[in-house]
Amino acid sequence: MRLAVLALLGGLALAGVLGGRLGNLPAERLRWPVLAFVAVALYWAPSVVGAARPAAVALLLCSYAALLTFAAVNLRLAGMAVVALGLGLNAAVILANGGMPVDPAAVVAAGLAGPEELRSIDLGPGRQWQAGDDRLAGLGDVVPVRALDEVVSFGDLILAAGLANVGFRLLRPVAGGRSKDTGRGRARRRRPHQLVALVSPVR
Repeated sequence: MRLAVLALLGGLALAGVLGGRLGNLPAERLRWPVLAFVAVALYWAPSVVGAARPAAVALLLCSYAALLTFAAVNLRLAGMAVVALGLGLNAAVILANGGMPVDPAAVVAAGLAGPEELRSIDLGPGRQWQAGDDRLAGLGDVVPVRALDEVVSFGDLILAAGLANVGFRLLRPVAGGRSKDTGRGRARRRRPHQLVALVSPVR
């Protein structure tokens, strides 16, 4: 989750540096935004209410369903198709295994625990240690990200790339930091009849 949030914020920040403005983010550009908030609530619900494992996995899958629907209705936005791909990969491996498999070696590589401490770690609802009979095991949490103290999946990496692109494109930075409206305004001011109107005395 941290990787996704940082990717989105990074895309927004880069857009701001390159001339993007919050004013370029009209509300109607995002369809059904309430789905994103519902998905986040469903994602955190198992941890907050202490849901049993079957309920936790069901809530997690509902969260992914809401996010995938949100991505689908906003596919016209640049980067949203990549977001949908990352979400779909994560949902597929969770559905196939009844939870997200976590590679113990990746946990150690990320510096989260030593080999002797692995079994004492609480992975939280919706995650489980990788087993030999897991399906789509390569799509589980197998990528250590030591800088964030996290182990993520390839779906998470794809999702992060898509979110960074979405955040960047939403602000739509304009070259030179000038908006198209400003350019059109200059064109209008160059029209002779408008110049005459501006300098003519009021009667």
